Amino acid sequence: MREAAGLGSPRKRSVSIFNLGAMVTGDLAHPLADADSLYIEDGVIRELGTGRVSAEVEIDARGLTLVPGLVDGHTHPTFGDFSPTQNSVGWTQAYLHGGTTTIVSAGELHLPGLPLDKPDPKLWRYLAVLARRCTADYRPGGLKIVAGTMCLMPGMVEADFDELAAEGSRVVKFIFYPYGERPEEAQAYVDWAKKRGLVVKIHSGGVSRSGLSRPAGAAVITTLRPDVVGHASGGPIPMPLEELDEVVERTDAFLEVAYAGNPRWTVHLVQKVRERNELHRLTVGTDTPSGTGTTPRGMLRTIALMASLGGVSAPEALCLASGNTARAHGLQTGFIRPGSPADLLLIGRIVGANGRDVLEALSVGDLPGISAILVDGQVLVAPRSQQMPPPERLAVVTTS
Repeated sequence: MREAAGLGSPRKRSVSIFNLGAMVTGDLAHPLADADSLYIEDGVIRELGTGRVSAEVEIDARGLTLVPGLVDGHTHPTFGDFSPTQNSVGWTQAYLHGGTTTIVSAGELHLPGLPLDKPDPKLWRYLAVLARRCTADYRPGGLKIVAGTMCLMPGMVEADFDELAAEGSRVVKFIFYPYGERPEEAQAYVDWAKKRGLVVKIHSGGVSRSGLSRPAGAAVITTLRPDVVGHASGGPIPMPLEELDEVVERTDAFLEVAYAGNPRWTVHLVQKVRERNELHRLTVGTDTPSGTGTTPRGMLRTIALMASLGGVSAPEALCLASGNTARAHGLQTGFIRPGSPADLLLIGRIVGANGRDVLEALSVGDLPGISAILVDGQVLVAPRSQQMPPPERLAVVTTS
């Protein structure tokens, strides 16, 4: 079918999905829905559990589990689907086939020739505006790109934040900022960003691949109080455990778990917030493409790590990597409920996997197979993902 290749008409057809084995909502408060069907119109979820089958696109799930499309809260897009860090092309389509339907930029900072050692506020503002404009209506690989993240440099003024908000950007980020030298200015940036509804993220832990980022541990984070502590458990180098604990205990920030981080610190972080009944503070990202590589399965592997060793259930881990990450960045996607964009995955247990079903398999660390992927109600992948082993059963898609 033409939609499966991403070549179909842009017109959004009505879609029904039925014969579901389970439905994960994306909402940590209610991770599982008591519904075995879903109906979509105009790219938006309209009905849950009504049993409606008739639609222009009918998907027999054959017992597969429906989950929200994954939201990667930490990526580094540069030129469409080209990643200069790994000299690779096509990574966005590969991420889509790995179950990611939305990516959020943590800074377009891997641009070849970018003078990282010469902070220039005008350059970073222009780069964010350019990235935002180039991706506002462009979806290489089919997934959604939330780009235009401004890296914060000394010398910026309040008007820079006005321009960024007017462009529709969502995030600003501390990474190269000299915290100890200009603390009042840094605090002004936080205030200006939050006043305009921009999410403030910070690169935490040790230096990045560039070698020029500034380490940020508990002292910096508890002073600035950003909205999101980027790769709190490492990306790649985490802050000391005692400082991570201090950040958990002394702030209410979102805490990002990254595929590119430290697995031991990740398990510690997940367990600590779970024990504090604060799972709602966790978000998930890959921190790629980067020196870690391009990782189509990065989100799923992080979900499996949290579910198998972090003490959270598989549905909760899936919610953290979808609705919760979307909520942290002010996005509408990531949930299965009426009114939400129909960004969806149909997943199932892989032949030979542990567990009786896909959620039980995830709970012991086995990845799922993916049959179908929808973005805004359009079937972009079917009958199976090319980045995952196939599930035991494949969905049947019929188009009238």
